[in-house]
Amino acid sequence: MHGEILLVVLILTIGCAAFFFSMVYVLGRVIAFLVRGFVGLFRPRFAAGRRRFAPGGGPVRVCPREQCRKIEGRPARFCGQCGARLSEAPDYVPF
Repeated sequence: MHGEILLVVLILTIGCAAFFFSMVYVLGRVIAFLVRGFVGLFRPRFAAGRRRFAPGGGPVRVCPREQCRKIEGRPARFCGQCGARLSEAPDYVPF
């Protein structure tokens, strides 16, 4: 009799702890999402005429073929999609 009660209490304790930690995780993700959105409102925008740079620091390159027009952020000389020689991006790249 005592073993069954102890087992039920143990299961309820583990279930409540799992529920509590999952709610804390979900709440943390929601807060992080809202903070990123709020910070994005004040992030500086790129004006026309300014060059964009890839995350590695190099310029963004654009495939010159009209059918492809793939935007490459990695340092490459040829397009990864069609193999055409890449040109440096124009002053403004619409994203």
